[in-house]
This record gives sequence, structure tokens and C-alpha cells, in this order.
Amino acid sequence: MNSSIRYALSASLVLSLFSFSGCVPQPVAPKAVTIDSTLPTPSLNGFIADITSIAFEWKPLEDPRVSGYYVYRNTPGAEDQKLQRIATIDSRFATHFVDSDLKPGSEYQYRFSAITKEGSESVASETMLVATQPMIAPISFFQSVGNMPRSAKLLWRPHPNGKINGYVIERQEATDQKWVVIATITGRLNAEYIDRDLKDSQVYHYRIKATTFDKLTTEPSEVSKVITKPLPPEIRNITSTNNLPRAITLGWEASTISDLSHYNIYRSSTPNGSFEYHVKLESTSFTDTITEDGKFYFYKITAMDKDGLESLQSSVATQGSTLSKPQTPIAYEGKVVNKTAELQWKNSDPRTVSYTVVKTTKTSWITRESIDINNITETTFRDSDIKPDTGYLYEILSVDKNGIRSLPTEAIELRYEAK
Repeated sequence: MNSSIRYALSASLVLSLFSFSGCVPQPVAPKAVTIDSTLPTPSLNGFIADITSIAFEWKPLEDPRVSGYYVYRNTPGAEDQKLQRIATIDSRFATHFVDSDLKPGSEYQYRFSAITKEGSESVASETMLVATQPMIAPISFFQSVGNMPRSAKLLWRPHPNGKINGYVIERQEATDQKWVVIATITGRLNAEYIDRDLKDSQVYHYRIKATTFDKLTTEPSEVSKVITKPLPPEIRNITSTNNLPRAITLGWEASTISDLSHYNIYRSSTPNGSFEYHVKLESTSFTDTITEDGKFYFYKITAMDKDGLESLQSSVATQGSTLSKPQTPIAYEGKVVNKTAELQWKNSDPRTVSYTVVKTTKTSWITRESIDINNITETTFRDSDIKPDTGYLYEILSVDKNGIRSLPTEAIELRYEAK
């Protein structure tokens, strides 16, 4: 077709493309036809090619024998390249046709002929070679921001083509080759998306496609790689004490991360039990004050960064304990000599610095009074403050330099009878 004819479409073609394209009859199976050379041949004014559709316009035919038109087209890439009838237009007054669902950037051949109600067909028009427009180019600039806590920030340059209406973002995990759509974004000028709820220290790949108003999708952009922020490393070299009175002091190696927020200490009474949150602090030592002697606790420590990421709990629990009670005196014995209670025992613990004698007086069948006699430095004790016909119970406790007292010996009951 002459190039001046090809592009000299009438204004009526531009205005009526969409209204007519919705009324195109469905293609019908070809029937045997008789060529009638006396029928007028359609004369095309030109065409408009889009990405997946082509619109045609022709001059109206005044011959009353004409009842409509046949449209013929080939299929690029098909084994048979003969032109096949693809549409029947059943009105002589029609002057427009839109062929849709075509491949972008592909060449097609077309012919048009006039038909009658009796089944006759005119000589076909010259074959017209028409190419659809190429698909819109993919996004030219797409990048990602990594090392973020459980998230990835995606940035791209808004597509310059006004046909673009939005974007589709796809993600691929390092362990899975399948691309998954994670977001559909409306609006050509949008240029950012944050993917959340990701795994720590995980590799992800992203790509983006642009979509048009008529739901066409461009080829994907180049792939961008993201590695999410890792958890802080596990706390190492944790130490604990077992020789402090009613306290356990912990120490550990400082975390190497630059954005450390604080440390969390977890505590349990058993090594395999449930470790409960105990305290938060910023230093690398902690003294746990405890009200019991010889109390054992197990500890795990984590580091928390400023983004709220917490390291794994230390893999092995660290055991600490408060200072145990001194050993109870042994070989304890007592007797009354010359109205005096005499007690003696043996020391069983080198920590012992003194002893306490607990003296209990039986004031009646049901009441008793006890007093502690402290700061005894020998392993003997004489008590002359006793009354005849009165029962006394004596217990001995070891005491260390911290004032921690041992468990008492078994009580010895002494009394003397008045004569």
C-alpha cells in the first residue's frame, strides 16, 4: 500500500476504533465461495498499529449487492503461512475493523474482500503487510537496599511511557528457583516498595515488571539481590561465680556489633528448663542478688541491636551458685558437770571462724524459749546459767566470715536433778 494511504486515516477511524471493535462478529468457519469479479474490491484508507492490535479503515462500498466483508490474515510462526479467514463483517456500511490479541513486534499479512448474501465474494484487496508495535521496554533502573532488619527496600525509576499504569514485583528465594508475585502496585509514578517479614541473614532476588492500562506486562527488569541483616552473634565466654554470699556475678565477652542496644539475661533453676527473661543491661557484667545460701541458677545471655534483632541465646547454659552454708560441726556431745552444762564438738569446715550455740529452755510442757549465743571461737562451751529440774536443748552451728551459718547439729537435751 502507498505510504501516503497507509497513514492518511480519516478522523472517523480514530474516533470509531473502540466503538466498532466491541461489535466485531466472531470468526466463522470458512465456506466455499464463488468469486464474482463484478463486485467492488474494498479499498483501504490505512491502518493504525498498536502493541497487540491493529485497526483498519476502508472506503464504504455503495454497491447494494454487498452485504459485508471477509478479513484474511496469516499467523506468524505457524507452519502454514497461508492467509486464513479470521472475521466476517456482516454490514455493508461498516468501514472499520480491529484485530486484537496479536503478538507485539510481529508482522502480519491482511487481505479484505466484499461478500454478498448469496455467498459470492469479490476479488480480494492487495495483501497488506502490517507490523504491531514492539512491547514497551522494561524498567531501566531497579535496585534494592539490603542489610535491613527482616525487610528489603526496592527502588526504581518510574517508567516514562504514559501507557504504564502500575508495576508487578516478583521475589525469588535463594533456595527456590520459582519467581513469586509479592506486590501489585497501581500508579506509574510510584517508585518504592518495602518487602517485610523476611528471614534474618537471608538472600532474596527481586525483579519488577511494568503493566499497561490494557493489562499488558513488560519483560522483567534486571535482577537485584538483597541480603537481610543478620542477627547479632551469640554471646561468648560467659563466666559465673559460686563463692559469693547470697549473690552470683556474671561476666561475658562484649558483643562485636556496632549498633548494640543492650544485653538480655535469662535465668532458670534447671539447665534444661524454661529460661525466663530476668534483666536488661548495657554493661558486660551483672550481679544477681539472691536471698538463699547454696542456691543454683542457670543463665543464658543475648545481645539486642538497635533494630530490635536479638541474638540466639547462648547454646550452653552457664551455671552459677551462691556460697553454700558451712559444714555442720561433728562429734558433738554434752553433759552436766557440777551444775554446768558442758558441750564440745569438732570443726568440719575450714571456712568456720566462729560458732553459735542455740539454747532452748523448756519453760513448760508446751512452751519453749530460745536464745543464740554467738561469737564462740573455741570448740567447747560451758553454760552455768541453768536451773535444776529444767530441760535444756543445745544445738551448734558453724559460722563463716560472711556470717553464713551452717545447719544446726541435732539437739542434745541436758538437765540436772536437784538433790
